[in-house]
Amino acid sequence: MSGTIYQAAAGALLQQMRLDMLSNNLANVNTTGYKADQPVFRVNAVQPEAQKGLGPGRITSYAPPLSAGTDFTPGALAETGNDLDVAIVGQGFFEVQSPDGPRYTRNGSFAINDQGVLSTAEGWPVLGQNGPITIDGSRVEIGEQGDVYVDDESVGAIRLVDFPNTESLRKAGDAVFIAPEDVASQSLEDGQALMAQGFVETSNVNAIKTMTDVIETLRIFETYQRIIRHVDDTNAKAVSDVGKTV
Repeated sequence: MSGTIYQAAAGALLQQMRLDMLSNNLANVNTTGYKADQPVFRVNAVQPEAQKGLGPGRITSYAPPLSAGTDFTPGALAETGNDLDVAIVGQGFFEVQSPDGPRYTRNGSFAINDQGVLSTAEGWPVLGQNGPITIDGSRVEIGEQGDVYVDDESVGAIRLVDFPNTESLRKAGDAVFIAPEDVASQSLEDGQALMAQGFVETSNVNAIKTMTDVIETLRIFETYQRIIRHVDDTNAKAVSDVGKTV
């Protein structure tokens, strides 16, 4: 097969992968706390010696590696009026305890689980400064520093954490992240971030820009398709004309 077809096919496949990421972003435009995926083409990673094998993110030696980065830009805050909803104003993540270990999220749409503990929609406890926070009462107040009061009695404080390099986090769900075993979270000091009760952070997906990117991706994909058809037609004509005499 022509090297040109290989290159065009590799380019089309990369655009298909990019389209998948963009489509997933659009599907989560209304997911609380969702952070958009960003396709990253690492052109400078293409080295002569890399042609001998395919490293991480490589689908072919004819195309640069593609990976998904995460845009951690905060989303807009939406008021819900729900006392158990909390939005982070500034940096950081809520730390929650999943059955598989700690997870991190900016989705503050909380509830009270079967054990009477402040939790995520999945029932995972939200960790406070001294562990899970028990809610046993009717009126819940959450201060800017995360202090939780139930019927005017202090029951704990929501803990916010952050990481020196958020690029090390990987998604473990639409709005949930997991940290590598060798990367430890760091508690945020008072004043580094605030919490707003009765609000949630919306998805940071820009729907209009993403739709524009989808259209651009489709057009590039179609261009690669036309290149493949053109080269294929040229090759077929060359083969059919071999041996013909005037």
